[in-house]
Amino acid sequence: MSKALAKLYLKLFRWKYNDFPDIKKAVVLMAPHTSMWDFFLGKIYFASQGYRPMVLVKKEAFFWPVGPILKRMGGIPVDRGRRTGLTEKAIDSFYNAKDRFYLVITPEGTRKKTKNWKKGLIRISKGANVPVVMGFLDCRTRNMGVLGVLDMSGTDEEIMERLKKHYVGCVGLHKDKFETGYE
Repeated sequence: MSKALAKLYLKLFRWKYNDFPDIKKAVVLMAPHTSMWDFFLGKIYFASQGYRPMVLVKKEAFFWPVGPILKRMGGIPVDRGRRTGLTEKAIDSFYNAKDRFYLVITPEGTRKKTKNWKKGLIRISKGANVPVVMGFLDCRTRNMGVLGVLDMSGTDEEIMERLKKHYVGCVGLHKDKFETGYE
C-alpha cells in the first residue's frame, strides 16, 4: 500500500496518528492487541510512514489462502508451543539488515486478556542493541502511533512495569481483552 493511500484511508476512517521517530532499527511494540484487525491497522499506520515492518504472528494464522498474504505483508510465523530459536533469529535479523529494520511484537503475546506480558522483546532489544519503540492503537479515541521509546535500564521486571504503565488508558477494539494490571 502506498504512503498516500494509507494516509487517505486513515483520514477517511477518522484515525489520528503521530509520526514514527527517526530511528533506523527498532523493536516496535503494538498494543493493545485484542483483534486481528490490529494487524491491518498497524500495517496501514506503517505504510502511512513509508515503512514496511516485519511482524511476529502465531503460526496458526498461516493457513491457505491467508498464509501467503500474511508472509507478503511481512508476517513471520511463530510456533508458540515449542522453542525454535526465535529470539536469536530476530537478533540476527537486526544485524543482517543493511538499512531500516522494524520488528513488530505485541507485548501481550495473545489477543486474550492477560497480565503476563512476554519478555522476549527485552531479550531481542538488548541482544540486538536496538531501542524499543512503544506503538499504540487506541480504539476509543481513534488515535494510533508512538508513545515514545522505552527506557531499557534496570531489571526485566522493572522494564515491564514501566512498559505496562505507558499503556494504561489505551482501549483495544475489544475493550474487555486488554489489561496492564494498573487500571
